[in-house]
Amino acid sequence: MSGPRLSIIPARAATDPALKPRDLQVLCVLGRHTDDLGWCRKSQVKMSEEMGCARSTVFEAVERLVKAGYLERYVQEEQSGRDSPHVYRVILDPKHADPGSVLDADSDALDPCRQVGTPAGISAPPAGPEPAPPAGPEPAPKNDPFRTTDSERGEKARTRDEDQKAVERWVKRTHPAWPSYVSDSVPKAVASAMALTPDERETAAERMADYLASAKVGGRTVICTFAVYLAEKRWEKLPPPVARPQAPDDYAPPFGPVWGAFVVERLLGGAHTDHVDQLYRLARLGRGYRFGERFQTLKPLMEAVPVGSAVFEGWRVEFERRAWPWIPDPGDQRVVYFPAGGPEALDAFEAAVQSPGSQVHEAAE
Repeated sequence: MSGPRLSIIPARAATDPALKPRDLQVLCVLGRHTDDLGWCRKSQVKMSEEMGCARSTVFEAVERLVKAGYLERYVQEEQSGRDSPHVYRVILDPKHADPGSVLDADSDALDPCRQVGTPAGISAPPAGPEPAPPAGPEPAPKNDPFRTTDSERGEKARTRDEDQKAVERWVKRTHPAWPSYVSDSVPKAVASAMALTPDERETAAERMADYLASAKVGGRTVICTFAVYLAEKRWEKLPPPVARPQAPDDYAPPFGPVWGAFVVERLLGGAHTDHVDQLYRLARLGRGYRFGERFQTLKPLMEAVPVGSAVFEGWRVEFERRAWPWIPDPGDQRVVYFPAGGPEALDAFEAAVQSPGSQVHEAAE
């Protein structure tokens, strides 16, 4: 059997109806790593991976255990100011010395300015790789748990929890596009994403298709997991992205002058109603189309007609008389463009489009 054989926790927790199953599980995980006096240093991210749950679940369980008196927690920070795994003490007995009373004792041995804020007389958890600050009259280091207020610890915890949830939402949006999504570990993907900055996550998402295309060109039959892609920042090994040529600025929104000119010109021709049907389907979705220069030149022949006006209703009657499909519901659109002059000037519009000597006709040719 690998790993710890025992977990030391207070027996009263086993039958405490106030604890949830996850609370007891978190307590047991911590109890696997404590020293003789209950101290350990453990990352909530690693705990969530061991338990197969979200880190926010571990955070909430720790909050309840602290409130119920089963756990003490001391926030730790690295010298750079970033958070590091917290120090916990599993409370084996209901009552312990108040840390505040320990600080009141007049002894150099009780100096609270230590790298890990443990009460005097209690063995400290294993020291990290950073050296401990020298004892002396200097102010306590920033990560001294006895000089961090409950509100500060709570604010940091809330911020970390919000960051965790934001990253989980990002993974939920981005991960499904990865080839091995079905078999990937979501907690590992979240843990890798948490180690990235927001800009790095954005770049990872933008270059994901480029990386997969590069792997396919290289003949790979097995793609790494999404967590490995993020942890190793594999997009950084790709060549710079190729700038894609900009599409010509010929997009026209639905019900505008170019859109209306295209519809009427096609209906007058009578042989391209399928094109009109396609425009109508897009217009119902609020989408326009990209038209060529020919129809851009027809804009001067169009005018804005207020929706519901007499002229607008006149155009409806004209469409029905000619057995043309009426335009889709314009919704919030206040005006729709039709040939200038109303239905009675439709022949003039047709003549202007077809006139050999007109600029419009030359553009159409």
